[in-house]
Amino acid sequence: MKFYWKRHQILFTTLLAVLALGLVFTGVLACAGKQSMEAVAIRTLAAEAEDTLPPGDESAPTPTPLPLAAVDPEAVLRRLEQTQWRYTDVFPRISHSVSFVSKSWERQDGVDPALSAKARNTAGEFFNVYFDRELDLGEIGVDLYTDTQGYRPDILRLSNEKNDFVCVLLAEDLSLLSADNARIEATGAGDFMADGQRIAEYLGTQLDKEQRDHFGGSKDRNGNWIEMDAALKLADGRYITLVYDSGTLCALQVHPDEICMEEGVCFPADIRHNEQVVHLVAPEDFEQGNPKEPAEGDMTVAEVTHMYLQFMSTANERAIEKDMPGAYNLKEGELTYYIDNSGYRENYYHIENEWVNMDIAAKSGYIVRAECHDLYNPEMDLRTIDYDHMGGEEYFAYVRAVAEATFGKDSVASVDVNAVADGHYCTIDPVMTDGRWYEFGFKDGVLEYIEHYATADTLVMGWAADSLYVNTLTGEVFTEER
Repeated sequence: MKFYWKRHQILFTTLLAVLALGLVFTGVLACAGKQSMEAVAIRTLAAEAEDTLPPGDESAPTPTPLPLAAVDPEAVLRRLEQTQWRYTDVFPRISHSVSFVSKSWERQDGVDPALSAKARNTAGEFFNVYFDRELDLGEIGVDLYTDTQGYRPDILRLSNEKNDFVCVLLAEDLSLLSADNARIEATGAGDFMADGQRIAEYLGTQLDKEQRDHFGGSKDRNGNWIEMDAALKLADGRYITLVYDSGTLCALQVHPDEICMEEGVCFPADIRHNEQVVHLVAPEDFEQGNPKEPAEGDMTVAEVTHMYLQFMSTANERAIEKDMPGAYNLKEGELTYYIDNSGYRENYYHIENEWVNMDIAAKSGYIVRAECHDLYNPEMDLRTIDYDHMGGEEYFAYVRAVAEATFGKDSVASVDVNAVADGHYCTIDPVMTDGRWYEFGFKDGVLEYIEHYATADTLVMGWAADSLYVNTLTGEVFTEER
């Protein structure tokens, strides 16, 4: 299942986190006798905001309370339970969404003592005023991180041994980038517009007069927010994301623009999905060539035909082939040769007939992709296996046999089940000895498609270049991986 997890990690992380909310919410009730919560004096954030707004300023946003669920003071313990996955990366995951965090961050040894002291004070003051929490400054550790690729400025990450908060500051001027408070007092007094105004002033600006709705989170059965994300635009073009747990402000992130807000990141270099910013380094560019004159190093028509027949003889060995030798032979027009002009891919052979619609890399000989028309082997008949037993050794044996017949003996390193789903479908993943892997897709025991992935971590099927992107704001080239 490891590849299914890799390819759907964001979905599963989100689903598991949402499920965990309910489990921990009910589980903490059993711990009521063991836990105690300090009494807190609650002053509504709306009232505080009124104190900070200039008199007669009618342009200021009108605070709008959140439609929150009834607060269970002890349910906030669930946030402490989530810190292991929230605080895994340099930047905290302030909500249940999983944003990109660069792997090029590197922790540096030693931080200037004066800078550390200022950073502790900055974090302490912010948590005290906006999260209503007094941090023990003597217990705060300060780590300096540098982007080894040079696309992101240095940052300071602050936390403690209890790992119950994270604060990230820009090292250059100690400006706030992200903060998450795991140990909260559930007040139910959340007011995102009032909080947004106060934090905007802390950041040296105001809220934008025209706000659009940017909300997310999880709700209870009555439609009330348990956890809520509210993204607000600032007058200077920046955005802030505020996160509430049980009606209590507990996390914050500052974004330089709307696109960064939408992707939950603090730097333009971390944008990974917006089509205005992120492009393929080299889009596909093929033209038809002459199969009788393949480029140097490419397979000949005879070689690719042999490979195709080896595939068919195992994937679809039926009585028709025994009764009609040559039934799988390629006919005129069923094979086409294409030349790559992108410089990032290989030339390839395209085979299309009643059995398959298949692309084969001309030099490396791997199947780039294939649509299969209900292929099966009666000697390894998977159609007889009921849904409850799909994805077992019979499927492994069939996939290994097909792969080794096509790519050569000992070409397969391992075979694993990807998923069994919806009463009919099963996917099996053979990992090849050269590091690439495939997904074989079955419906009711017949082979319907084959997908190719260039490396173990690749998320995009097809050519390796289909996973190679550039962030046009920074020029950084990256591979779309898990």
